[in-house]
Amino acid sequence: MSGVFISHAHSDEALAGALAKLIETLFKDKFPPVNYSSRKELEGGIAPGEDWFRWIVDQVGNADIAIILLTANSIFKPWVLWEAGAVTGAAYTGSPKDEKRVYPLTYGISGDSIPGPFTRTQVVKATQRADVVKLIDDIFKVYEESFTASEARSFGTAIEKAVAQYLADIETVLPRLPISLTEAAVQEWLDRLNALASAKRFTEVRVIEDWIDVAFGRDEDEKDRPLDVRLHRRMADIYAAAGYARDAVRQYDLARLTAPRDIFVLRNLGKARLDDGDTDGCRVVIEEIEALDKRAFLKNPENAGLKARWQRESGDRIGEQKTLRDAYGSNPKSYYLGDLLGQSLLKSSELEEAKKVYKQVYDVLKNMDEKNVWTAATSLSAAIVLGTEGLVDESLASIEQFSPTAKERKSISRGLATIAENIEIDGPIREKLKGRRWLGR
Repeated sequence: MSGVFISHAHSDEALAGALAKLIETLFKDKFPPVNYSSRKELEGGIAPGEDWFRWIVDQVGNADIAIILLTANSIFKPWVLWEAGAVTGAAYTGSPKDEKRVYPLTYGISGDSIPGPFTRTQVVKATQRADVVKLIDDIFKVYEESFTASEARSFGTAIEKAVAQYLADIETVLPRLPISLTEAAVQEWLDRLNALASAKRFTEVRVIEDWIDVAFGRDEDEKDRPLDVRLHRRMADIYAAAGYARDAVRQYDLARLTAPRDIFVLRNLGKARLDDGDTDGCRVVIEEIEALDKRAFLKNPENAGLKARWQRESGDRIGEQKTLRDAYGSNPKSYYLGDLLGQSLLKSSELEEAKKVYKQVYDVLKNMDEKNVWTAATSLSAAIVLGTEGLVDESLASIEQFSPTAKERKSISRGLATIAENIEIDGPIREKLKGRRWLGR
């Protein structure tokens, strides 16, 4: 007889141990020790240096009884699901009674969370006394011929006590199991991430990521397994705000796995890849966006800005201007696109054309209800290019009114420096900018 094999996730090792103890207490030497991959005893687990894949294949193929532990963590583990599918398939290839060899045991998960191989199988609620007693009784029927009449009577009287001990053993284990990926759990972690962002404690996001992995049972070798698109997108946003471009890329990639057609996620991924210096990686993202929506870079200013930046950093100045012209033509009220196009024209020494664009931008801003630090900064850029000193004063006052952060001031100064590099700013205007440290001393 080959005995019993327990398939489980690494984090559920204590549950497997408690179940093995229950079975071996009752069945003693009626079959070999219960096998499961994390078992420390040599005869019941994988020996040092042994081919673990071959070991699992042998266990799945040869077990008389296969028990699959289904927890909030294990249902996302590919190897547990593979073992479940393999052992179920092995059982179904035999006679109809062989189906009883496979027992899915659930620990605190709902019926709609049960993996495909067991949707038509009666599962065992492993925390319910009656279900566990029924499981033991079913296993007994498989090995009944190995018991004498006296042993069978003793077995029957020992079940209740052994099951009670098993339930007591797992009672201390269950609270420490990874939590389910429920809506409530995801929202709880999103609230924590949002609080971190609101307090601008961006550098702490790595700690939060580690704790999210602990909470949901994501092991070190499973970093490429996505959890929830919202968690990954929020962590990526915070990493990007903190300047950790590579970590942002990693999280946006995970978000993309759960939402491969989400252009917002793809756009942010492309930007993060550019921030990380990966122009080839950004090109792939741009191609993916265009495959989903051929007009994505025409209709949306942020998408157009991403593509134009990628073209600029790839040395394609002509392509950059075409992208911006086309998008600005479709979005004439986008001061963001107008500013980008104006700066690109200045770099190409097309001053008169740039002035026309900035005049359009300023006219749009003047009549807009939207007022923030970026509308004020764009107004300042337009006023500088147009050489209108009075509008410069007005725009500088507006910027200061919004109390820009250090990061915002740096971004505005970078944009003004680009303008200063490409045109001769009027003397009085230049002095005003220097006096307020927008162009340095």
